[in-house]
Amino acid sequence: MTDAIHTERTTTAPENLVSEGETPTLSVVIIARNEEDRIRGCIESVFTAADGVDPFEVILVDSASTDDTVDLARDYPITVLRIPEELTSVGAGRFVGNRVARGDLVLQADGDMALTDEWLGRALSYLRSHDVAGVEGWLNECDATAPMAVDAIAGVALYDRDALESIGGFAPYLQSYEDIEVGFRLTTAGHRLVRLPIVSANHPLDDPLAEPFRRWRAGYYHGVGQAIRYGARNPRVLAKLVARQRYKFALLAWLAVGALSILSPVAVVAWALASAFAFAIVAKRLGVRRAIQFVLTKSLATVGATRGLLAPVPPAETYPLSAIEVVDDGRLPEGYARSKLD
Repeated sequence: MTDAIHTERTTTAPENLVSEGETPTLSVVIIARNEEDRIRGCIESVFTAADGVDPFEVILVDSASTDDTVDLARDYPITVLRIPEELTSVGAGRFVGNRVARGDLVLQADGDMALTDEWLGRALSYLRSHDVAGVEGWLNECDATAPMAVDAIAGVALYDRDALESIGGFAPYLQSYEDIEVGFRLTTAGHRLVRLPIVSANHPLDDPLAEPFRRWRAGYYHGVGQAIRYGARNPRVLAKLVARQRYKFALLAWLAVGALSILSPVAVVAWALASAFAFAIVAKRLGVRRAIQFVLTKSLATVGATRGLLAPVPPAETYPLSAIEVVDDGRLPEGYARSKLD
């Protein structure tokens, strides 16, 4: 049975939210960009999920939102940091949040997700009782009955902070795929990651036809190519990244065949017919609407990854932390956030 999703407004902060002079065991890092419609639900679901579990703190890292995300977040006793537009990326949000976090364990969550009530407690218990560096659950629905080893964890993910720091943490310049890339670095370094058979969060499903274009505009598709280029310094990580994206390389090869086919009318017709036949197979399996969405997603992702592959990715140590704005210190010790970002 799936966990109940938290929906009611929390009027008071949990008693175990870290107090002045106390060091948290758990740090929750929420990354957000223009999530005014969902940020309250996310924060309150964290409060409910963490209530009674461990002394914890919440750090929201906003990526230059132009809506009321930051103002709404400031209604809560949490730390709020803001990244200027020119430095925003998904990787930057996680990198900055981890920089400020004080807990031995770090929970990463997205601002458009609502945690389930029971997952966090089970995740903490599993991580402490097993030799693992991180755990995740399932989003929206779970079709597993036992924990499974995975190469990377994403979405709502709980990490051992020491393990993260031992491999250099998140790459701040990656537009996306930062969780997969850091997961591959963890597992190639000998750490274990596990997916638990429980729903960790509810994640809204967007219009399947509009979603590929939204992800393109946000630059998310570039992150895959960036991660491959960034991972080139570690052959084992690079091999995992390339293997995971083999469909993109296959699609690129097919598009290249199509481009070369223009040299012969017969070849063009043959390539077009083969493409139509392949689409018909996908449509029969998924339905026409989902097949169109599938083709759009894979095509845009392939082009985006190619563009990302051509863009240099600076090393993490060059990220200008001093440019991060401390909007609200929340319950951090005085001056702590500023000193960690300088």
